[in-house]
Amino acid sequence: MYVNNYISQVTKGMSPDQYKEVAEELKTHILDSADAIAAEKNVEVDENIIREAISRMGPAEKMAKMYPKKKSWKLNSIVDSDICAKCGTCTVICPNNILSFEGKPELTEECLRNGHGMCFEVCPRVSSGKYQIKIRENFKEDYYYGKGDLKGQDGGAVTAFLKHLLDINKIDGAIVVGDEHWKPVSLIVQDAEDLLQTSKSKYSISTLEALKTAGEMGLQKVAVVALPCQINGLRKLQYFPYLAKHEEELGKSGKPAKLPKIEYLIGLFCTEKFDYGNIKEILKDNSINIKDAEKFDVKMGKLLVYVNGEEKKIDLKKIELCSGCNMCRDFDAELADVSIGSTGSPNGYSTIIIRTEKGEEIKNALELKEGVDVGAVEKLQSFKLKRFVRELKRRKENDEFVSFYWASDYAGVSKRSDGTYFIRIRAKPAGWYDVDEVKEVLDIAERYNARIKLTNRGAYEIHDISGFDVEEVALELNEKGLTTGSEGPLVRAILACPGKENCGSGLIDTTEICNIIEDKFKEKPTPYKFKIAISGCPNKCMRPQIHDTGIVGIKFPKTNEDKCNGCGRCSEVCKVEAINIRGETSYTNYNICIGCGKCQKACPHEAREVKEEGFMVYIGGKGGREIVEGASMKLKSVDEITNFIDGVLTVYNRYADKPQRERLAGTMKRIGQTKFLDEVKKVVEG
Repeated sequence: MYVNNYISQVTKGMSPDQYKEVAEELKTHILDSADAIAAEKNVEVDENIIREAISRMGPAEKMAKMYPKKKSWKLNSIVDSDICAKCGTCTVICPNNILSFEGKPELTEECLRNGHGMCFEVCPRVSSGKYQIKIRENFKEDYYYGKGDLKGQDGGAVTAFLKHLLDINKIDGAIVVGDEHWKPVSLIVQDAEDLLQTSKSKYSISTLEALKTAGEMGLQKVAVVALPCQINGLRKLQYFPYLAKHEEELGKSGKPAKLPKIEYLIGLFCTEKFDYGNIKEILKDNSINIKDAEKFDVKMGKLLVYVNGEEKKIDLKKIELCSGCNMCRDFDAELADVSIGSTGSPNGYSTIIIRTEKGEEIKNALELKEGVDVGAVEKLQSFKLKRFVRELKRRKENDEFVSFYWASDYAGVSKRSDGTYFIRIRAKPAGWYDVDEVKEVLDIAERYNARIKLTNRGAYEIHDISGFDVEEVALELNEKGLTTGSEGPLVRAILACPGKENCGSGLIDTTEICNIIEDKFKEKPTPYKFKIAISGCPNKCMRPQIHDTGIVGIKFPKTNEDKCNGCGRCSEVCKVEAINIRGETSYTNYNICIGCGKCQKACPHEAREVKEEGFMVYIGGKGGREIVEGASMKLKSVDEITNFIDGVLTVYNRYADKPQRERLAGTMKRIGQTKFLDEVKKVVEG
């Protein structure tokens, strides 16, 4: 009891992580001191001996000063648990400049938000954001190899590409890693001559400080050459509002960190990175002065060091690996515009993986050839993944902190308030499921001891999934044909009623229309969630008028006077009292008629014929905190509807300046409904 009381006084006000560390250290120290005192007196350790040991240590207040309280920062859980990738992204986006990077990120003074801001949200070890990023960049994976006409590592492809971008004024500068005797230093390069000084590969930890410096210098557009973890952080920065659901964090000055626009992300292949001081010592132990090293390379578990043209090999196991690398799954910078490395190419050439439309620009910088040994790249991808799996297993067995950042690699995955996850299965068109599909959902939920929720859009959600299982469950669902998704700023699963095939009131085949729209717009990225609803008739059971786009089947009647005898059956079934009987003829008040078609179905003489049929389409509706009914118009065909939705999304993307904050209704209100719809019309008409 005395030990615990003393420890509580010393650690008062510490964070949970610091408390655990200090408490263990103090307890060990107290018990060791008690053993020593007991040995001096030739007695057993008892309460009095423990009291004496604590007394010799001094008052708790004095001892507490030996353990300065760690500044409260939300990212401490990532840094202290050795999950931190040491990419440096958090340090460059802090608008108050209170983060430093000396081997790892650290607060230099108290943060008003305790780190509940951009530093946490852009961290690639908090979440990858990969699914949302990939659907917005439309990623691909085209393999080539080539070399530039400038001196550089493995053919100088990076150097040649940067020179090309500078020459054609695509960028104002490039953020690269230079070195001071091979110690990585973040640099800004604005001309080809400087590029030649930065062309060698470095394998130790580097930062992105030059990115912030470039912004302060007034550079507008830059390319960044970086490692996979840094690429991930910078991609999250590019798409920050979509991932974090708010704008950039403002500092005490009322402004965000001043950074240039990142036009190109050039990723480098990376198996791991090392501590610079450790590399320096290891080289010294092998009689190599780091100042004499001409080039470094990593191959077959060896660090290759070239001195005076001679290759020297050092076992990588002897070099201290950056702890966060054990939790890395990315070898070839999957989120870069173009990824570059030596693996898979002939000597003297670089492997080049083009992933985005911007990455295609490298084809204008150097001649590319096909024939990369993709298997060699996949082998190192597999190596990193296996190392990750081993580390994850070790952490699970030792009950160590894991962030499960890779869960956001997958569509439809979200974290619950209790720390577990749920996975949303994108609802089948119009909410129809095969019996076997439902059985698959039940089977997976049962095997993972999960619960099932059916959403109001007809989607299944599987809840209470452990972070250790979430990837496996997501992959298994997709393999069974159950597409995960319909979560986040994108076109959500389409809501539809049973339609004319299943409901007596239905005028249109809602399932068929739903399938057509789903095929074209499924998971299409949007500034905010975009909801579509289809109702088979003007009863509007699916509330189409308060969706971003609502579709209603309509059928307006006209009277065939030769067949009508004025029996009044049509008037009896009309719910809105739009029909009057005068003599032997029924007349329709089109100012009241909603086009539900009931009168046509009810007429015993087939005297109520079709005057006009098609769809009433609503645009810009919204439910939730504020109810907004959308603007309405008539369209005649499903093709017109899909073209119209395409136009709406184009104009919405053009004008929405607050991603994840402004629904379509808000954008239309801000710029004007008439102007918005006029621009949609122009897009549709081409």
